Amino acid sequence: MLTQDLIESISGAEAKALATCGPEGVNVVPVSVIKVSEKEIILYDFFMDKTVKNLQIDPDVALTAWSGLVGLQVKAKADYQTEGGLYQSSVEEMKVQFPDRTLRGIIVLRLTHVYDISAGASAGNLLKSPSDFGLS
Repeated sequence: MLTQDLIESISGAEAKALATCGPEGVNVVPVSVIKVSEKEIILYDFFMDKTVKNLQIDPDVALTAWSGLVGLQVKAKADYQTEGGLYQSSVEEMKVQFPDRTLRGIIVLRLTHVYDISAGASAGNLLKSPSDFGLS
């Protein structure tokens, strides 16, 4: 599970980017709206055309979050949802937060690995492995 420090580092990062891979190769998009919990991260799809197409083919993703020279890389399995309870509650939440936008779907990231990508000696260190998320 993510610790509170890691949750805050990801949530509060100055910049975030999601990488996917599909028929046209690698695609990286900026991410602005995010909800982080101990085992998953929810991203909100307002504008992600290539990303959604890629997720239909390959659910493996990487999310990078950083501020200055300090950051984290999260590897995960992504599940794109356009129905169900979590999606419906997200629609209601986003209507309040962004009334001028239409939520097309949510991307639920089931975390598998977390790496330190900060500048310095700790760069590349594995911080969380699949067993930390109840995976084998």
